[in-house]
Amino acid sequence: MYRLHVNDIYRYLRKLTGDAGWAEDLTQETFFRAFQHLDTYRGEKVRPWLFKVAYHAFIDWHRKQKRRPVQLIDTLPEQADQAAVSPESAALARETAALVQTVLRGLPEKQRQVLLLHAEKLSYAEIADVLGIDVADVKRSIYRGRLKMRKWWGDGQHGG
Repeated sequence: MYRLHVNDIYRYLRKLTGDAGWAEDLTQETFFRAFQHLDTYRGEKVRPWLFKVAYHAFIDWHRKQKRRPVQLIDTLPEQADQAAVSPESAALARETAALVQTVLRGLPEKQRQVLLLHAEKLSYAEIADVLGIDVADVKRSIYRGRLKMRKWWGDGQHGG
């Protein structure tokens, strides 16, 4: 279970915390909690269950870190492999990733969470379960988040 899902959980937590060290700590905390709470595992798909555990670990960490703002990094689109692209393409990819980070930071928390989990290829039902909301709320949040992102890009607020 660990080997199959550790990279996805780490990537998600890295996007949420903005820090590799915190993401590593929270990834370990996620799997520790999962092991501790195997008795609450009801046979559902493991990956969404782990994202739910990771989300709750993040929420607990975030409450303790109120002094520090949460920053999203390496968010949609994924950073390109720098060795495989030209310097111009790499610079454009970094600029685009930075712009998307800015847009995501401007979204309400629920919309940001839903979009990040959707980017991790979780289904609407899985996202609803992770966040403790209903599927209609997931769909609404994805729709509204995408609309806000499109409006932001269309209005030229990204400086480009």
